Order: sequence, then C-alpha cells, then structure tokens
Amino acid sequence: MSHPSLFRYNKDRAHIVSEVCQRSYSAILAETRRNDEEGIEYLLNEAAFQEVERLQNEQGPEDEIHSISWWRDISRRLGEMSESQKRTILRELAQSYTEDITGSFNPRVYKLATGALPLGLGMLFKAQDLRQIPLSALNVRKAYKQLRDLSERIVIEGHVDTLRHLAERGTLVFLPTHSSNMDSILMGWSLYQAGLPPVTYGAGKNLFTNPMTSFFMQNLGAYKVDRRIKHSLYKELLKTYSQVLLERGYHSLFFPGGTRSRSNEVEDHIKLGLLGTTITAYTNGLLSHKNAKPIYICPVTINYNLVLEAESLIRDHLRREGGRRYFLEDDEFNQFNKVLRFALNTMEMSSTTVMRFGEPMDPFGNPVDRNGTSFDPRGRPVDPTSYVRKALTGEVCHDISRDQQYTRHTGECVRRSFLKNTVLMPVHLVAYVLFELVQQKFPRWDVYRLLRLAGGEVIALRQAKAMLEALIEDLKARENREELRLSGFVRDHTCDEIFDEGCTYLRTYHSVPLIEPMMTGVMLNKLDLLYYYGNRVRSFPVDSAALAPTI
Repeated sequence: MSHPSLFRYNKDRAHIVSEVCQRSYSAILAETRRNDEEGIEYLLNEAAFQEVERLQNEQGPEDEIHSISWWRDISRRLGEMSESQKRTILRELAQSYTEDITGSFNPRVYKLATGALPLGLGMLFKAQDLRQIPLSALNVRKAYKQLRDLSERIVIEGHVDTLRHLAERGTLVFLPTHSSNMDSILMGWSLYQAGLPPVTYGAGKNLFTNPMTSFFMQNLGAYKVDRRIKHSLYKELLKTYSQVLLERGYHSLFFPGGTRSRSNEVEDHIKLGLLGTTITAYTNGLLSHKNAKPIYICPVTINYNLVLEAESLIRDHLRREGGRRYFLEDDEFNQFNKVLRFALNTMEMSSTTVMRFGEPMDPFGNPVDRNGTSFDPRGRPVDPTSYVRKALTGEVCHDISRDQQYTRHTGECVRRSFLKNTVLMPVHLVAYVLFELVQQKFPRWDVYRLLRLAGGEVIALRQAKAMLEALIEDLKARENREELRLSGFVRDHTCDEIFDEGCTYLRTYHSVPLIEPMMTGVMLNKLDLLYYYGNRVRSFPVDSAALAPTI
C-alpha cells in the first residue's frame, strides 16, 4: 500500500481550513444573492436565534465556541449593522467553526495506537483464553502474542481485497452502520488489520471531552461534529469540509445513519447531506484536474452480540418514538465502571464481532470491481463521468437537482447493502423469538403496553425452540438468496446450541439479567432489551405469525 494520504494532513491543515472558509463563505453569498428574502442578515439571525435557544435549554460543555451573551449581542445589533459588518461576522463565524471542526493527525500517535489498540482490544475480547496459560517467562510472550491476535474474536470479512486495490487507484469513503461508540475504535483497528489506509472521520463533539477517547480523537484525523448545532451555516461548513477532504484525496469515513441506532434496527434512513458531498467532490475533481482520483464508496456493517450502551439507547428510542429526538450526553460509554463490566463479561463469551465490508460502489451507486470499473444494473461497464456531463456537449458540470437524484439513489443502494451484509447473531434470534412469543400471549397489546405490563412472563422451552427452529430455517433460505448473512455460529450449530448461546448472552453484562432459566421454561425480566436485540431481526420482513404453526 502506498504511503497513506492522512500522514500529510498536518502540513495541509492550514490550507484546508482556509479553503473550507473561503468556499463556504462564497457559497453562502451566492445563495443569498439568488434568494433576496434570505440574505446574510436572515442567516445570522437564524443562527443567533437557534444558538440562544439551545444554550438556554441545555447544559453545554465549557468549550462553547461563542457564549450566549455573544449571540444575544449579535441578535440585538443585526438591524443596525452595515452589509460590510455582517460579512465580517459571517467570515469570523466560518473561521471559528472551521477551526473547531478541523481535526489533526499525529503519525507517532497513530503508531502508538496501532500498537496498543490490538493489545487493549485483546484484553477485552480474549482474556478468558489467557487465564488458562501458566505465567512462566516463556508463556508471557505467548500470552502477549495471543492478546494481539484478535482474529478469533473480531472477524473481518467481505470485499477487503478489492478495497486494497481501489485504495491504490482512488479515494475510499467508508459508510458503517452505527450501534455503539465503540464502532469508531473497531473500524480503526479493522482498517489497519485489513491493510487499508487510515481515514478521517466525523465524531460527536462529546467524544472529544471523554477522557477515554479524547487523546486519540484529537490526533487520529477525527473532526468534531456538534450535533446540537442546527443552523444552516454550520451544516454548510460540515459539508464543505467533507468535500475538500475528498478532493484532496483523504480517505474518509462517516456514519450515514447520522447517529447510533437507538432501536438496534439496521438503518433504513440514510442521511444524504454528507453522502452528497461525494458527487460534488467527484465533479469538482473532474473540473479541476483531468486525471482526478476517482471516489469509491464502501458500506460496512458492524455486527455485535452485545451492545455496551443498549439500555440507554432503547430507553431513548422508546421515549422519543414518534416525537422529539434526544441527544445522549451521558450513557454507558462515558461511565468507566460500566465499560469495565462490559469488558469483563464479554471476556467469557465465545462468539465473535463481525466487521463485514460490502461491495464497493461509485458515487452513483454502481458496483465497482478491483480495477475500478463501474457496472450498471445489467452488468455492463459504464463510465461514471457520463453522470455529470451535459447530454449535448459532454461538458462536466454541477446540476443540483440531478445530483440530488443521484444521491438519493446511492443512499438507497447503501441501505440495501446494509441489509444484505447484516450478520445475525444467536442473541438476535433468541431475543426475537422470546419477545414474539410473549406478544402472542397478548395480541391486543401494543409494544408500549407490553413493555409496561408483561414483565415476569414465562415462555415454555418447547415453544421457544420450535419457533427458533422455524426462524432459522427461514433465515437460512434468505441467506441463500443473499438477503442477509448469518453468523458462523448460527450457520454451523444446532437449534439447541444456538438457543443456549443466545440465552447465555441474554444473562450477561446487563445490570439485570434479561432472562432467567427455569426447569421447562424461560422467565423474561427485561422486555425492553429483548425488544432491542430482537429488532435486528425485525429489520427484515419476517412474518412471525407464519412461524407460529410450527410451535
């Protein structure tokens, strides 16, 4: 692999900040000229109103870019400002926000992280194996080697070889599913382990204040995304930052679901803002350089048995379902004792986490082979530059409505790839079966009433295993049709073994065991978490009623 482009990032940083500020500023001025009703005053007033309201209603971090008093002062003086003064404020805001967003990359920290991360993850995922090794001088080296070898616990699969070849040809954009704040850590390790280049990626600003992650976030190319800031200037700067990085050839990663999946369902709503920057950056590259690097998109699914923040996430999902979104500032990932308990309990388990790299595609959703050739839906080679050329003249150009349509199509291709490459684990199947069976006991109750009133119900083992066997048969047929993936454990073990494995996970880690085994049945304690883990199966159109006759 050639020297990763991210290693030159710090030398390029000042130019990146300058280009993002200037380009965003020019784009905003151009937009305000096109729309007389929404000039600079409107833009600044929107930002001031939203920031004052936000800062009044929440306990923000100490490093706010501008205080509430600063925003109030801007709001009061806007009507009296000259056009020149408004432009000055706009430039200052663009500069301060971009400086806050822009990340940093330290090669020495990268070397440290790639050396220490396997050891740290090994302690989390493989410690039970090391307990069986006598600590003689000879075996300490063996233990150290085993700690660094995560291949038995974290499996990397999919189109990795193709991506290695594409990394030599162009710029990679990884789009992972998002379940946990551990995702970024595992993605970083997986890319390194797979021989893929390091990436720059957006991370929630709260992670930069977390003592467990901030040092690495600050030095490994991560840039800050403050999801609490909603005004259009900030969103424009984030999009422009992504475009500039891609045009300069920096391999990138962002979570197209926007935030962690609160319900644990596979993301079915792909945010198109950052995804659209791939087409804009691709077009800009063609306009500025005849031999501009192509851009390749790679969906990735991250597949866990247990999720560290599950209790907070499902609670948040149920609270805001059908209503307001909530941003979790403080969850299990920020509580060291819960991270430790998660690690200690996970050590005892035998199943793996699976990082699955889907088939790469160009910015227009066409699959791409290892040579960088794009193929249309009929399998015919297609020139991706034709998507951004005028029909009559062949001239490369930007077309907002055209590119938005392409972005929607690519987003749909990513969504389908997520489903196709989701790996279902024993815990997902068992949790789904147990919750569906208790729901069949109370067919007139909706999920919320069921969660409130049906705790302590007992499900007969005979029923649970019969429904699980029918579910496994159905899912294996779907896997044969390439609609989803089953973990190796599900594929290779009997129904009884899968049921026992799933139940073991459901009794592990969480503050209250989700189930309790009985002589001939299983008592259900935490229906909300059974619902959460079973939602992975509900991402697919499984007809639970059709499984009932086999019970």
